[in-house]
Amino acid sequence: MGDSINLEEVFGCTCLRARRAARQLTRLYDALLEPAGVTANQLGLLAKLFGAMMHGLNGLSIGSLANRVGMHPSTLNRDIKPLKVKGFIAETKDPTDRRVRAVYITAKGESKLRESIPLWRRAQAQVQDELGHEVVLSLNALLDLVSAKIVQ
Repeated sequence: MGDSINLEEVFGCTCLRARRAARQLTRLYDALLEPAGVTANQLGLLAKLFGAMMHGLNGLSIGSLANRVGMHPSTLNRDIKPLKVKGFIAETKDPTDRRVRAVYITAKGESKLRESIPLWRRAQAQVQDELGHEVVLSLNALLDLVSAKIVQ
């Protein structure tokens, strides 16, 4: 029978550890954002679209937004659907290429983002209280490094 399975080796997997930590953080943020009716992921998408608007862009193509948040476009399409249904984002055609669909934050979406920020700040503060300021800074730096070095 081929290679043996070393469970200690598998349990030490970097990917599995990162996914576990991400799920734990997501649960914390989602719970604190629940009164606003958005998830941490939805808040991040609204923030990216708001940032694009603040930089004079009339929306982002699905591909561009997927790139910015590190998602596959098909996953992003599934995640933006509830935001469109609630009227927080809308679609338009890219003026430079009518075949490309672009999404942008609506006034209702900007209002939801503003409503969510104090709740998000509470989540941020809780993470910092539990981990400590230096650990949060180090963790963020390591996560940025991973994102920059492991590009698919």
